[in-house]
Amino acid sequence: MPKIALRKVEKKIRKKRGAVNNLGDREAARYNRAALREQKLKTASKLRTGLKENEMIRTGYFKVATKDATVALDLAQIRELIERWVHRDDEELARFEAERRPGRPPVAKHLELKNKVEKELDEFRTGFYMPDLQDYENILNLQRWDGKLGSLAQVKFTRVSQEDPPVPVDKMEI
Repeated sequence: MPKIALRKVEKKIRKKRGAVNNLGDREAARYNRAALREQKLKTASKLRTGLKENEMIRTGYFKVATKDATVALDLAQIRELIERWVHRDDEELARFEAERRPGRPPVAKHLELKNKVEKELDEFRTGFYMPDLQDYENILNLQRWDGKLGSLAQVKFTRVSQEDPPVPVDKMEI
């Protein structure tokens, strides 16, 4: 059976039965499948949007950090920029630690922040996804970026780890 949107399924059932409530087994199962499918698509869309939003915020940071760059950055400078990005919330984490009484569980915001920092540190160990700042032409493209998702395709991205050399990333594999 082809996948049909919830509204279409509801419309067909109404046409056949007259109402969506008081459905038979077959129509109820059909309606439930369509509702679950729509819910799954909405959840996946929200997750995708959140990831893209985080990517754009991260890219914006590197745009601001390289606004005065006249040459391509070397690997040590890039790694320092990444370190600053990863540790941007350290003051707030320290404040949460200081406010917490001994023996009390941490606040949800504290746990969330701590997990975010650990996740970014782990990503930095394996390969931090960021604009390629070793190419000056790419830095110029980053400076011309207007902050929209569609124009981000002009910027080349790479993965930089703590020890290994950067690995160029094809936008299609992500």
